[in-house]
Amino acid sequence: MKTMRQDAWTAEDDTRLAEIVLRHIREGSTQLAAFEEAAEQLNRTAAACGYRWNACVRKHCQPAIDIAKKQRKEQGVPWRRAADWPRMRESTEVQPVLSWGGVIRFLRQYKQEYQGLYIRVKQLERDLERSREELSVLREEREELAEACQRWQQRYQALVEDYRSVLGIMDRAERNVRTMEVCLRRVAGETEPGD
Repeated sequence: MKTMRQDAWTAEDDTRLAEIVLRHIREGSTQLAAFEEAAEQLNRTAAACGYRWNACVRKHCQPAIDIAKKQRKEQGVPWRRAADWPRMRESTEVQPVLSWGGVIRFLRQYKQEYQGLYIRVKQLERDLERSREELSVLREEREELAEACQRWQQRYQALVEDYRSVLGIMDRAERNVRTMEVCLRRVAGETEPGD
């Protein structure tokens, strides 16, 4: 004897899924938004609703889909992105009563987002600590380079002073040599004619 699964789709579930998807089509929403709403109402996942719609229900509802699209065009309802749909519904409809399944899905999603953010924060903290260490090393290197630069500037100044001293000595020596040459010429000039 063939037993029925406890979570098997019933004709009632298929009808409710079709009603939700068709309403979303008429109102300019997306099928993804419809699957999310159906998931809450049918206590299933959005993926399961999408699979059921595409695998079984859609082919029986094609005429109704065409009519819903035509009604949307006649009413002048523009197609909307899935991200805009929840805000529209909040502003135009009474908030639906939350189901336990919806609360649990929300909490699971929140937990996943929190864990992802927690991991990201820890990674950023590690990056920040590594950057601080690198900054500390770079500051030490900068101080060492500044000290080395100062030492080289002092050596350069000493060399400039030594160079100027040498130039002064050479200038004095050159003047002394000229003076000596002049004196030698005079002495040589005095002794030559009278010899």
